[in-house]
Amino acid sequence: MTSHTNGTQSAISPDLFEILRDPQAIQEGGHGDDPGRLQLVRGSWLVSADTGYKYPIRDGIPVMLVEEGARWKDTPIDALPVPPPAAEPVADIRAAEAATSQNPTTMPDYRLLLAAGAILLFLLAVLTLGRKRSTGQQSLPPAT
Repeated sequence: MTSHTNGTQSAISPDLFEILRDPQAIQEGGHGDDPGRLQLVRGSWLVSADTGYKYPIRDGIPVMLVEEGARWKDTPIDALPVPPPAAEPVADIRAAEAATSQNPTTMPDYRLLLAAGAILLFLLAVLTLGRKRSTGQQSLPPAT
């Protein structure tokens, strides 16, 4: 653990702290020569003066996702929870697939695909038989 100027403790290394920048400030540009410089707040948060985005440090790992910083942007520094709450769970892919499979409007209609395939096979058969008949009924030249 390293201590910082405001008297709080943090598991983030000073070397990492020096190179981290607010990705939103870098993306926006126009914030001076060193955009996105961060300040350690309450030992668990990295705050950008350029954008106001606040990035949590969870288990010693700074979460530098723009969405995460934007989520806490309007939260006053005094109201930031210490330690930061766990990340919101990502929706389970299987649950999303199950929800889609139950919605009949998003599933392809296999009956329609089968009917189209049957029509295509029928047309191919008719064309093939038509070619065989036209080549099989050639007249022979008259015998002399």
